[in-house]
Amino acid sequence: MGHYYRFKRGDRVVIVSGQRSGVLGVVDSAVFQRTTDHPDEYAPGYHIVLDSGPVVTVRWDEVAL
Repeated sequence: MGHYYRFKRGDRVVIVSGQRSGVLGVVDSAVFQRTTDHPDEYAPGYHIVLDSGPVVTVRWDEVAL
């Protein structure tokens, strides 16, 4: 199964669900790996550099413009 990544590096996004809901950041890269909210499964997602500094990995459906 293929997956289309909606966002690209440098896009400003907001995390819309999960532990970091409502937090703003910038897309660093598109990945296929374990995420912060779902550590036991692999899924398409993004590395997001948060405005507060750290980098988190979130699923593709947890971010929006």
